[in-house]
Amino acid sequence: MEQIRKFLQGRGFALALIACLLAAGAAAVWAVNTLRGELEKGITDLVPESTAPPTASQPEIYNREEEELWLDLTQEAANSTADVPLPGSAAPSSSSGGGSGSGTVSEPSALASDSAPAAGSAAAVLTPPFPGRILKGYSGDELVYSTTLGDWRTHNGVDYACAAGDTVSAPVSGRVTAAGNEDSWGGVVSIEDSAGRLWRLCGVAKPTVSSGDTVTPGQPLGVADTIGCECAEESHIHLEVLQGSDYLDPAAVQ
Repeated sequence: MEQIRKFLQGRGFALALIACLLAAGAAAVWAVNTLRGELEKGITDLVPESTAPPTASQPEIYNREEEELWLDLTQEAANSTADVPLPGSAAPSSSSGGGSGSGTVSEPSALASDSAPAAGSAAAVLTPPFPGRILKGYSGDELVYSTTLGDWRTHNGVDYACAAGDTVSAPVSGRVTAAGNEDSWGGVVSIEDSAGRLWRLCGVAKPTVSSGDTVTPGQPLGVADTIGCECAEESHIHLEVLQGSDYLDPAAVQ
């Protein structure tokens, strides 16, 4: 112990200095470690770690059936316009022969300027019994005033103005079913056409045809005379058309 004491007496200051340096170094190391820990903790607090594992983006669901259906619909729509003919052009032919696509595209009959007569009715196209004017037209269900009878009634035919004694011509081709006098209509010539319609010409005197004869349009039937039930009117021939028991407008029959 004596030796240690002597050793420390000679070197006490140096040892104290070394001890201070060691303590200062230890304090510095501790301070640095502490500061670094605080910095790391601060950085961790600013950028929180995600607890959930990263997930891959969801792939787009591909539905082949929907795509094929869409393609079929668009292709069908495109094909449906390919065979539509222009107005007035020939429509595409149908392999079945009787399909609705056969024929031509035309304007509706209400707008068309010309219309062809119905099949089988070409022989019934009207040829007026006189080239003159129409005195009174067909009224249908509308009541018109009768000067002769002094009342309102329907007018079931067309009156063609003429002079007494003028030649009366056949309006259509057909077979004569009657040629004689009737009480209120005077002389009457009736012609049945190929469609079964009956054409009656009233006010015909001196008939040149008989029942059973075949006539053609424009063929003379007799001469114009008076009509009892329309005698107060201007001189004329009354023409009417019947389909069974129904009256038709002679000017509209085709």
